[in-house]
Amino acid sequence: MERLNLREQAGGLLLGAEVIGILGLVASVLLGYFAKNDFRTFFHSYLIGFLFFLSIALGGLFFVLLQHSTKAAWSVNVRRIAEWFASALPLMAVLSVPILAAVLMGHGSLYPWAVDGWSAGKGFKGWWLGREFFTGRAVFYVLAWSLIGVWYWKQSVKQDATGDIAITLRMQYWAPLGLVFLGLSLTFMAWDWIMSLDPVWYSTIFGVYYFSGCALAVFSSLILSVLFLQSRGLLQKSVTAEHFHDLGKFLFGFTFFWGYIAFSQFMLQWYGNIPDETSWFLHHGASTVQPNDFSPVLIILLFGHFLIPFGGLLSRHVKRNRTSIGFWAVWVLVFCWLDMFWMVAPQLDNGILHLGPLDLCEHLAVLLGIGGIFVAFVVRRAAHDSVRAMRDPRLADSLAFQNY
Repeated sequence: MERLNLREQAGGLLLGAEVIGILGLVASVLLGYFAKNDFRTFFHSYLIGFLFFLSIALGGLFFVLLQHSTKAAWSVNVRRIAEWFASALPLMAVLSVPILAAVLMGHGSLYPWAVDGWSAGKGFKGWWLGREFFTGRAVFYVLAWSLIGVWYWKQSVKQDATGDIAITLRMQYWAPLGLVFLGLSLTFMAWDWIMSLDPVWYSTIFGVYYFSGCALAVFSSLILSVLFLQSRGLLQKSVTAEHFHDLGKFLFGFTFFWGYIAFSQFMLQWYGNIPDETSWFLHHGASTVQPNDFSPVLIILLFGHFLIPFGGLLSRHVKRNRTSIGFWAVWVLVFCWLDMFWMVAPQLDNGILHLGPLDLCEHLAVLLGIGGIFVAFVVRRAAHDSVRAMRDPRLADSLAFQNY
């Protein structure tokens, strides 16, 4: 009989993750204080770490909504993990408080427009980037995402107990509307929280760019989560090479999609050659005439986030082998973080790369802090819930799933 709960092994994992998370967050604040630059390093590092784990949670919500919209059967045995990620969105709402508090208090270390007097003469952007309006939109985004994520998780867990097929029908009914809302709100969030770091720059495709990172982050996380659970004796019969094959296909597909969107954004703005657009890319190292500290980071992203994994994930055999697909999941997840770093870090000092010992420790502390809290949340879910849906009407199809 296959075990379907992590309860017996969760204690040490949960305690370890919570301790690492708390110590990491405390260390990040202390490092921000010792940096003596008005917490600028802390806020930029915190935003990078926050956006990275938010991408996993939003990617989880996207996965859940997508599977219900398409009435997919293959994913039933891995969908519960994505539901846990999505149900962590209230946690991410709490972790967004330092960012929103800094904006409301007029602290300009992260967003230059948050300082009193910036909006004078700025027209629409001055109104859109008002501190209260920005905070109101942010609260709306995270609360709406939280409600949707928690509702889908609760409905799925409820079905484990009741087996009511009406629950599946309700989730299917609302999923397409949820996808539309997620797409719009995620786009506006990316404009607000990332693009406005440089309030002069604009790109209508930027929300899609951030979404592509969310998709890559969640499929990598799903693969690694299943591998971890199987190493603990769970899901060994429920998730087979067939499921890894499909997860690998999604990972490969969105690797190409990320490269396509990244190139499209750069090519269109390079071709237009409008100063308000090209200035952002100049700060981020995308110039052969005036390369800056971030030019090597951009080259590393080109190869490490697109060309190398694109070739590495082409083969069917790679996707069906647990060791190889696990390797590429780790690879892609690392470069998802580097992509967040590349989007945010250049705004700290106009394209000057800060990677001294204190900066590296700050990034590591934030990553461990937010990551520890996030992992502890998911482990707590895994200790309480079944690791896969128990009475979903498409469960039998998922168990018998095969790629042809």
